[in-house]
Amino acid sequence: MFVHHGDTENQNNVWYLDSGASNHMYGKRELFVELDETIQAQVSFGDSSMTPVKGRGNILIKLKNGDHDYISNVYYVLAMKSNILSMGQHLEKGYNISMKDCHLTIKDNHGNLIARVRMSKNRIFALNIQHDAAKSLSAIIKDKDWLWHLTFGHLNFGSLKLLSSKNMVKVLPHTAHTNEVCESCILASITELALPKK
Repeated sequence: MFVHHGDTENQNNVWYLDSGASNHMYGKRELFVELDETIQAQVSFGDSSMTPVKGRGNILIKLKNGDHDYISNVYYVLAMKSNILSMGQHLEKGYNISMKDCHLTIKDNHGNLIARVRMSKNRIFALNIQHDAAKSLSAIIKDKDWLWHLTFGHLNFGSLKLLSSKNMVKVLPHTAHTNEVCESCILASITELALPKK
């Protein structure tokens, strides 16, 4: 049984651990980084009502150490007002779930701590998870100079300017040099130090 606890914190980040839920469920389309909309099903609730599943996918999350991971195989259910994590799905993944002293603890199959959640006053376990947006270059690059830089496989701006000035590429507009830095170019140009022979 699910009971809403009415906190003022961002409900998009709150996931309720539910032992009665057959699947992870989320109600907002924009946080799915992958979504297979061919998956169609029905979800039934405790009051015998049914609601359609509009797909199944993965949601990108940010871990406390700054790394990223996914909540995978999440049902996209439009009618959901709260986010549900199925404890059954965690068990199927090999996670160890234990409850003691008003805390629920989840560990992976290597014994590493995934989460430790304190039971709320109305006896539910709410886990605050930070979501992260997957950034697509086509979505975040609006400057045409940057689009040409990416189109030509991260060609430097000096070479783009040369291609434009010598009319080597007819559709290429005059490219102004930009003082911004391309993170991918910097990472690609970093030289790796040789390992010491010892």
